[in-house]
Amino acid sequence: MPLAPPPTAGYNSPVPPVSQTIRLKVLFFGRLKELTGHAEDSVEFADAATIEQLFASYAARHPELAKYRSSVVASRNQEFAAWDTPLRSGDEVAFLPPVSGG
Repeated sequence: MPLAPPPTAGYNSPVPPVSQTIRLKVLFFGRLKELTGHAEDSVEFADAATIEQLFASYAARHPELAKYRSSVVASRNQEFAAWDTPLRSGDEVAFLPPVSGG
């Protein structure tokens, strides 16, 4: 009786990746807070996601948000961030609407 596995099940055979999630704190300001119904949210999201994907997930639940996408500014951990910025567990993401002044 052989002790080694058959050649088709090699030692380094691929293992399917495990889907990871990260926990984020999400803040909404101004009109965005009104549209989502809350100023702060805590959410689990897919690992390796970007700020753009996070915003899109909220826009899917609150379609009115999509109208503001071109003028919204995002921040990660209290610093302005590009929409393609990757997110990590524990990040705080804020979405800031355009501000008009007089």
